[in-house]
Amino acid sequence: MLKVHEFFSVATQLAYNAAIIINQIRLSADIGQQWKGIDDPVTIADVKAQTYIIQQLHKHWPQLKIVGEETTVYDQPIDLPDTNCNLYTEEIFTTTPNNLKVRTQYEIEDLCVWVDPLDGTLDFVQGDFDCVTTLIGLSYKKKALIGIISQPFVKIADKQYEFKPKIYFGHHPQRRVFYTYDTQSQIPFELLKPSYDPKNIVLCTQNKRIDETKLEKIKSLGCSLLQMGGSGKKSLTILESKADLYLYLGVRMSKWDICAPDALFQAFGGRFVGLEGQIYEYNSEDKIYDNPYGHLASIHNELVDKFLPKTTGML
Repeated sequence: MLKVHEFFSVATQLAYNAAIIINQIRLSADIGQQWKGIDDPVTIADVKAQTYIIQQLHKHWPQLKIVGEETTVYDQPIDLPDTNCNLYTEEIFTTTPNNLKVRTQYEIEDLCVWVDPLDGTLDFVQGDFDCVTTLIGLSYKKKALIGIISQPFVKIADKQYEFKPKIYFGHHPQRRVFYTYDTQSQIPFELLKPSYDPKNIVLCTQNKRIDETKLEKIKSLGCSLLQMGGSGKKSLTILESKADLYLYLGVRMSKWDICAPDALFQAFGGRFVGLEGQIYEYNSEDKIYDNPYGHLASIHNELVDKFLPKTTGML
């Protein structure tokens, strides 16, 4: 069995240490940039962070299924400490805000971890570091269960960034989302669900891989627009109440881009679906892990209901 508090203990340490790796490579003379396809780079940071995450997860749970974005392995020693399972106690994750008990352990064989070690690699290569995140999602019986999103950098001025990791995490049955800035604090902060202004819905969407035709379709929804890179960054924009609706008009995202956000949005009572309401499953046995339906998501379920008739047929 996998215990929720032990997984969060390990995963928050992994997310923090992945941020250290990303920052180390950012400051190095050579980020090892290569191209997997058009507008699809990979760097040493991607490969090294994923290798570290997988190694540590398998140290604690050798039978745990893991699907990562990168297909190569970092073959040099990684000078970071081993993770431990006892950062958080079980009591933190046992009850909902209404003090209802929730399940806190799951069968290993029904779980799969979905890892995007550096979401927003194109932004990373271009120097837009505040769009960079690390995503660790855990699915149970092909449904998103747990989400961890780490944002390593804070933008302090134009093209100036501070390394200050912030890690968001939660499992949706508990209806709570937490955050922390380190891997020593045994009691995390709780993120409260924000409200929104129904007269001014702010929609967050992509700023890359989008043409004028797609952009005009998105503008036709009548929302204020925020455009940025990275699925993790756009998801945090929703969680932090800087936007209300997240729309992706395309098919180039994959399961590791959305598993963690899906779980966190559900924790606030929202949902993460295709543009015609399709439910995404996280099946480790699939041959490909693409998201062919685009997606519409919000932590406010009523906004998804309101905009689905408008996004149906848009893709």
